[in-house]
Amino acid sequence: MTDHDNITPIFWNEALSVGEPTLDKHHQHLAHLINQLSGRESDNLKSEEMVDILSALIKYAEYHFRHEEELMAEAAYDHLESHRQEHLHFCEVVAEICYGATLGVISAKELFSYLTRWWRNHILLEDMKYKPCLQALSEVG
Repeated sequence: MTDHDNITPIFWNEALSVGEPTLDKHHQHLAHLINQLSGRESDNLKSEEMVDILSALIKYAEYHFRHEEELMAEAAYDHLESHRQEHLHFCEVVAEICYGATLGVISAKELFSYLTRWWRNHILLEDMKYKPCLQALSEVG
């Protein structure tokens, strides 16, 4: 059994909150989109339903990243550029994974595994770094 076999769907809890309601809602929606891949290890990633899920995920992630980066810029977050690079890297990796899926070299299970790990790590390790900065901004505004 590999690590990929142990990946569970994402369940939201307050420990994942970045303290900004709109961003929390975005994160929850991204989790919902990622969770739609759960249990689809036998599904063909080229199927219309899977393509629709992946397209929605990519489109929403880009929307969320823009909004999150705008808030970080407004809050004068010191690490905005490195955070932006994390977002760009995610988009590049997902594009590569989608391409690999069209070639049949990446499974839905591998994709789900990557996305759930990335989502959890990005919020808990990267997004939590800007939480105090956004809280300070909301106290001023």
